[in-house]
Amino acid sequence: MLGSCLCGQIKYEVACFHPEITNCHCGMCRKFHGAAFATYGKVQSRDFRWLEGQTLLGTYQSSTAAERGFCTCCGSSLYYQFVGQEDQISIAIGTLDEEPSRSVDNSIFCSSRPLWSICNKDIPEHPEW
Repeated sequence: MLGSCLCGQIKYEVACFHPEITNCHCGMCRKFHGAAFATYGKVQSRDFRWLEGQTLLGTYQSSTAAERGFCTCCGSSLYYQFVGQEDQISIAIGTLDEEPSRSVDNSIFCSSRPLWSICNKDIPEHPEW
């Protein structure tokens, strides 16, 4: 599966997601993505490679446990990685250029889910703008 940032200067390839794809509702993921939650797919290092634009990657140490990667040109949130765990990376699923090979496995930090993001079947839905 191929993925890229918004401006298209950073490109990557994922062979498969393992062990999981997760929706995370924690405050840090919500702030990093500017959304109700972030969806990340864990990838083992052997199943991931940067194709282009790696020099444009910026990193931010969001806690003592993890760093987050983004495009320094367009600002796209691309990944997070636990410090000391270079054997895997968690890719932001929204940056894939195609559908992932599997569905979401779980949601975490649901106690942090904002009330405004809870699905409301009474609001109108539109197929396009």
